[in-house]
Amino acid sequence: MHSAGGQAAGDREVHGARRSGVPGLDDGAVVGAVRRLHSAKDRLFDLAPARWRHEQVFHRNPLALACMVRLRLDAEILAMQAGLKAFRTALLGAPQRANDSETIDAYIREQVWAEAVREQVRLVEDALHLAGGRTGRKRVARSVVNGL
Repeated sequence: MHSAGGQAAGDREVHGARRSGVPGLDDGAVVGAVRRLHSAKDRLFDLAPARWRHEQVFHRNPLALACMVRLRLDAEILAMQAGLKAFRTALLGAPQRANDSETIDAYIREQVWAEAVREQVRLVEDALHLAGGRTGRKRVARSVVNGL
């Protein structure tokens, strides 16, 4: 029910900001949470392949999106490690070229970037787990990939 002032029953004005009847929750907190969720989803979609934007399930389930983005980053890290190892192996006994150290540095930079972004995605994923009440969910995919 709305009162004559347009506010729902139980709402009250506190220092010029409308507060809901729910303790610890005001409209600003709700709007902020929604904005953070949209911002996180936008960032996840930026990291994902463009075709994933057309998958409606990812728009409805950002937790699945976060999980798949994290798995892609895991794969990218493994690829950088394998690529660097293969490159260094190819250099054994070969004459050193000017670009070799720059190439090694590029592999290392990409791996460091992917690890840092993976950690950010993991934090978003954890927050989405908490928001969805799934605190006890195990990371099965990581266990399967790592052979645990």
